[in-house]
Amino acid sequence: MLIFFVLLILVFSTIVLVSLFAPQTLPWYRPHLILHKSEIEPIKGESQMSQPVVIEGLAEPESESDFNVSLEENVLRLETILNEKNKTIERLQRELVAERSHRGEFEKVKSILDEEIKSLRIQNKELKSRVQGEVGA
Repeated sequence: MLIFFVLLILVFSTIVLVSLFAPQTLPWYRPHLILHKSEIEPIKGESQMSQPVVIEGLAEPESESDFNVSLEENVLRLETILNEKNKTIERLQRELVAERSHRGEFEKVKSILDEEIKSLRIQNKELKSRVQGEVGA
């Protein structure tokens, strides 16, 4: 059961990391260049658009250094998240090893108790048959 939770945590953390941060670290991913169909004016002849289309909320990096700084910030943030996830995985692995050892001890005690219960049931049946034999006689 604990293995299932560990795998579940790994899957969800991978999905979160990929969906939130991976596209932003790709060098060809430039969200400020994506335009909606309604924002594009048809080009008539060879004339081009006189003013560039600006999308609110998406700022174009002013220089390559700004873009590199934002990439470095993303990398640092991802490294921090990765370190946290690694610590969580290590802790869960230690708990799993401890749980397995406790499970082995539990199984030993359980088998001893099961044997005692069986022997007591047999003794109980024998005593019942003796009592019924004496009462019937």
